[in-house]
Amino acid sequence: MSNMILITIFLLLVINIYGFIYSSFITKYNFLSSDKIQEKKIGYKVLLNRMPLITFNIFVLILLNVIGIKFFHHIFLKEFTSVFICFIEIVFVLLIDDFFFYFLHRLMHENKYIYKKIHKIHHRANVPIPLEYIYVHPLEWMSGMIGPFLGMFVIGGISFESYCLYLVIRNIHEIHIHSGIKTSNILSLVPMYGTNEHHDIHHSHREGNYASTFIVWDLLFRTRLNIKS
Repeated sequence: MSNMILITIFLLLVINIYGFIYSSFITKYNFLSSDKIQEKKIGYKVLLNRMPLITFNIFVLILLNVIGIKFFHHIFLKEFTSVFICFIEIVFVLLIDDFFFYFLHRLMHENKYIYKKIHKIHHRANVPIPLEYIYVHPLEWMSGMIGPFLGMFVIGGISFESYCLYLVIRNIHEIHIHSGIKTSNILSLVPMYGTNEHHDIHHSHREGNYASTFIVWDLLFRTRLNIKS
């Protein structure tokens, strides 16, 4: 149990330190400027101004993960069986998570009260930088956590190894789609993949493209914006 908690804390810290370093290189040193989706440059001071809320959210995120593993592991976690099952668990949780996120995100835009009081904080970033993935009202990301745990519950629990890989995949993807940097040619070839451009358009227009990991939900419910970023 203690090992699982320490590994989770370590992963979340490393992921967000990476997000901070990536954001610092973009804002302070104009890193990958030739690959930027939008021309506007965001300064390092903006990142520093965002850090109090970001730091608070990361701290609470780690705390909730620790509480969840310690007291509710018997509901959401089970023994590792095979690499194939691990793959199935990760894909299933990502799909359920993104399906839930799509409707939650869409609600936060279509309900003007929720948008004004909660989601508008995140949309202070018309030109996002990596660590702004967690520059959100705490209630927003906490409600978003329902998605993955719903997926874990429906499938009857997943292995801790699957959970760790899910954390890495989901959070690194969130960091990259908020980077403002064009998606690599290789990832662009993945069917239904939620590219950086897909989410960047959402930030620049503040509507449509509500899905994150997979664009299939925007295609199915006709909310994809076909705009050149």
